[in-house]
Amino acid sequence: MDDFKNQVYSIEEFLELVKNKQDRKASFDPEYNYAVYSSTDEFKPEMKVFIGDPLDIGGNDHEILPDFVFHNKLHYMCSDENIQDVVDLAFRQRADVTSSQLINALNHYLKKDDFLDFK
Repeated sequence: MDDFKNQVYSIEEFLELVKNKQDRKASFDPEYNYAVYSSTDEFKPEMKVFIGDPLDIGGNDHEILPDFVFHNKLHYMCSDENIQDVVDLAFRQRADVTSSQLINALNHYLKKDDFLDFK
């Protein structure tokens, strides 16, 4: 069902999945919720990202990371909603948007909590 999750991708491969909406269903399905994790705190071309379950919040508001994330010392980058919103808006504004432009748009969003305009 959610076989795109719990895998490592290049950022470009994963952006293709998001662009083609292969990372979600037409109607809401919590099984498709995910988070993007990486070893750096900024998206870069050809970097590897891990797509896993969202963070769990345990007692005392303590973040509980998926095992793979914890054992590989990865950082939370963004939620499924963040990456989908950035990618979807970019493609609505410009059908020929490139992977590097999407990476810039993601970094812009993560730093400024604002969308990059492609018009």
